[in-house]
Amino acid sequence: MKRLVVAAVMAGGLAVATPVTAGAGMEWCDWDPIVAVVTPAGNVVLLYDSVWTGSPLNIGLPISSYTASRIYDKDGQPLTAVDVVIYVPTGLLSKFATTDMVTTGPLGSGTVLAKVNGASGTPAHLYFTLNQP
Repeated sequence: MKRLVVAAVMAGGLAVATPVTAGAGMEWCDWDPIVAVVTPAGNVVLLYDSVWTGSPLNIGLPISSYTASRIYDKDGQPLTAVDVVIYVPTGLLSKFATTDMVTTGPLGSGTVLAKVNGASGTPAHLYFTLNQP
């Protein structure tokens, strides 16, 4: 019985000490500016466009813009279609992966209106609809 306990403890220790090649990683929110979207009817909606990267060495300082246009739902009610474009310049050494999102609250809080995985050096388009005309 004593050997069984020692073997179980050693196996548990090896499992903990063995490096894992794949797993979940941490992400950093590098930039989270507030964006004032003006709808075609003149309403102002405050949103946040967040850029998340896998390393604090990959600085995701975005250049963002948007277009807003009037659309109508199936009942003829006016809505606002929004296309936010987020461009993150490429890093000093190479491209890096980004996760870009537009939310109603800072740092990804609130409602996520659009989310896309992209890469630095390539513009990411985030499409969503606002209920305000």
